[in-house]
Amino acid sequence: MKTFARSIFLFLLFILSSQASGQDPALRVNLDRAYQQWRAAIQAQDPRAWAAAITQYRQVVTRNLIVSQRQSFPSAVFAVPLDPPDITGLQLLEAQAVGETAHLLYFGKVNLGGDPSQIPNSVLMIKFFNERGGWRFDSTKVLKLADRPEVVQQIQSGGKLDFLDYPEFTPPGKAPAVPPLCDVPENVAGCTLQSYGFSTTMRINGFDYPVMSDHAEKIFVIGGLKNGPNDVTLTVKPTDIPAGEERLLQLDFFVLTGKNGKPPVRVFHYESKDAALTSPLKLPVVITADVLEKGR
Repeated sequence: MKTFARSIFLFLLFILSSQASGQDPALRVNLDRAYQQWRAAIQAQDPRAWAAAITQYRQVVTRNLIVSQRQSFPSAVFAVPLDPPDITGLQLLEAQAVGETAHLLYFGKVNLGGDPSQIPNSVLMIKFFNERGGWRFDSTKVLKLADRPEVVQQIQSGGKLDFLDYPEFTPPGKAPAVPPLCDVPENVAGCTLQSYGFSTTMRINGFDYPVMSDHAEKIFVIGGLKNGPNDVTLTVKPTDIPAGEERLLQLDFFVLTGKNGKPPVRVFHYESKDAALTSPLKLPVVITADVLEKGR
């Protein structure tokens, strides 16, 4: 009887210890299996295995990006050599699930190619969504730690990992909605959005883009720009700015000519520094033969 009670005690202690360290054994096994299935599909360049291993959200996002460049899907998925990192030599920090989302966090030298001796320690975040009756791989993110010495210290000291409670190290709980499928573009296009002193959400021909706040970014236009009018809407909110600095909301669209030696043509420009902008802001992005020839 004492032996049985002691066995139960040790089992419960193991479970509680695993949960406290964020390393649920069953969850870790399931997530690890899902990652390895995706990694094997990439290495084998097997489109069917890739589609079965990855989330529907990431599959559609990847497909739309490829089609928007007038490339062939799914063959273009494997056009660029990719060797997903091997996690067997990394230190597991956490296997955590929140709602329909989960992640694995690993620490160590994440080898994405190059000289192994020059690879710094970092945190590898592997994201998963629960769909089609199980966990599916979604994406990876490497978190560099050069400016996070407190994180490195916590990991290397072997103590409590308080940083795991930070929002960026916690699964969001809800997977993003799967976007619609885009058409092959009439005009392959990109844009540059500068949003300083504003928080800006952009929607182009039915496709939404991440919120931009106090930075600039080059963005590939999903589905490109159509000949004629395009539905471009900015939802803008002013943000606090330091005294003496100016706000700037600037959007430029460019169309790729597809001709060697000829740079992209700027087909639209908008700029404002007015904190009292009307929102939502609908912009008149109209593509004509004259605009494509002369630019703006």
